[in-house]
This record gives sequence, structure tokens and C-alpha cells, in this order.
Amino acid sequence: MKKVLIPALTATALAAALVTTALPAAANGSTVKATTVSSSTSGPTDPGGEKVPAGFTEHRVKVGDVHIDYIAGGHGKTLVLLHGYPQTWYEWRKVLPELSKHYHVIAPDLRGAGRSDAPATGYDKKTLANDIHGLLVRLHRDKDVRLVGHDIGTMVAYSYAAAHPQEVTKLVLSEAPIPDQSIFNWPALTPAGPGLWNFGFFNVTNGLPEQTVRGRETQWVASFGDMLEHDKSGISRKDASVYGTYLKDPAHLSASFKWFRTMNQDVADDAGYSKNKLTMPVLAIGAQYSLGDLVPDQVRKYAASVSGAVVPNSGHWIYEEQPAAATKLLLDFLGR
Repeated sequence: MKKVLIPALTATALAAALVTTALPAAANGSTVKATTVSSSTSGPTDPGGEKVPAGFTEHRVKVGDVHIDYIAGGHGKTLVLLHGYPQTWYEWRKVLPELSKHYHVIAPDLRGAGRSDAPATGYDKKTLANDIHGLLVRLHRDKDVRLVGHDIGTMVAYSYAAAHPQEVTKLVLSEAPIPDQSIFNWPALTPAGPGLWNFGFFNVTNGLPEQTVRGRETQWVASFGDMLEHDKSGISRKDASVYGTYLKDPAHLSASFKWFRTMNQDVADDAGYSKNKLTMPVLAIGAQYSLGDLVPDQVRKYAASVSGAVVPNSGHWIYEEQPAAATKLLLDFLGR
């Protein structure tokens, strides 16, 4: 099969018209303060120009040393969506309406993305997973979790599930490898075209990646997305602008590369996790014109109960290129 490799994704976020509200009491009895944004189909918008979807609200919560932004909506059991590079929660915009009919959906901006903080350190996937776990603990949503990751979010989702296997009921990993020694053997160039070239380029630490993107953030996202996209309507120029807006902040731009500069630590952490296979049901998803069966083939090394799927007519950005097919896969696996 054709071997086209995935880069990562992250970037965008949430709304305006801010109003301070109190979330439910935390486990320790304290009150969690958050910033909330009301939403409607006609407004409000975030700095990148994206709208918080109807039925969703935006919140900002302090978790450890960072503030994590997220949107939440719907009722029912907890479903958490973890985005990739160079995206934010906005990656899920096309699947949120249907998913929120069945679940209470939480879509955060990872540390370093969107409107979440971008500190100097903490970009290994174990730390990113700890951020999300801390968020769910604060929200009393850390039990019976259904967890979905895409791209970098897949790496975070695996780390989360491996660290908290009793709390994750079902896990979806899509369009990314779990970091292990095999990532060092994936080619940067294949006969079919570019491979995981960006994994190496983003690891250059003399400022070259930042200098390459700075001042042309939207064009970078547009070109990067186009390279991995099969259905060219998946990510529009406007969408690229949404993602690119957050990369204009130097701290967030650098953070987006640090997700890749921590891969050595991720490999070491996952080597420890891999001693115990995941026991919850796992759905591993590839795209026809990207990783395909490579995703379920690798995930079976790390989980005992794996269902594999390949999204047809899609490149890397399956939730934006083929949202209907992706949504059906998720709901069929997670339950309605």
C-alpha cells in the first residue's frame, strides 16, 4: 500500500464575550474558576475568527502550572477529543454537532496550542496527558472516559490510557504512530513522496523552524495541510488562518515544535508503558491516502483488543476531510 506519513497538527481556539463563572466544586472541595463563553450559531468568535459551536461553551481552567482552554457541550458520558499539529479544538468543528447529541464532549487546546498557555517546558506526551487528566479531575469527569486522539493527540491519548487504564472505557487512536524506536526508521522521503520529514526538521533547535514559519504562519499551515490532504475542501484558507493566528505568538510557535523535540523522552516513556498492554477496546484509524493500515498494525503491539479501520478518500486530516465517515466510525465504536 502507499506509504504517506503524518506530520502533526495543532492550532485554534475559542470565543469572545467573556464572563467569569464557577464550575462545580473540585474533588478537594474548592471551587474551580473558569472563563466561559456563551455561543450561538451567529457569534461569538475567537482571535482566529473561529466560532464556538452552537451548544458549546468555552472554559479556561488552571491545571498545575498551566491554564488549559477547552470547549464543552452535549449531555451524557464523557468524550474527550485531543487534536494534533498545527491545530486546536477547531479541528473537531465538523464532528462536534453529531457527537454532542450522544455525549458530553470536551475538546481542549493542548498545552502550547490555541488559547492554552505555552510555557517553556512540558511538551512530552506524558506531561500533556497529565494536563488533560488534571483537567478532567477538576471537572469530575475522570471516570468512564471515552478518549479520541488524532496526530499528536493520538500520542497523548495513548500516554493517558496507559497511565490511567482503569479510567478509560474506550480509546480511539488515529493517524499517528505511538512513539517507539520504529519512528526513527520511518523515511523522510519515499518513492511515493515526502514521509515523516517534519519529525526531523522540527527537531532542529537553532531556531531554523521558527524562522521559516515566522511572518508566514497562515501560508505555512495552508501548505503543510495541503501536502497531507486528499480532499482539498477539508481545510480551507480560512481554516488555515484560524490555525495560523495562534502560531503568530512566538511562545506558541516554539511550543508547536517542542511537541516533536520531546520524542526521545516519549519513546522512553512508552517503552515503560508497553510492558503492560492496554486492555480497553481500542479503535485504530488510518486514512486511505496517508497511514492506512500502518496505524492498526502498530497499535496491536500495544493493546489486546484492537479494531482497525481505514477512512476512504481521505488524507491525514480525516475529521476535516471526511467528517461524516469519521463520525460514523466513532459512534459505531463508542456506542450511541
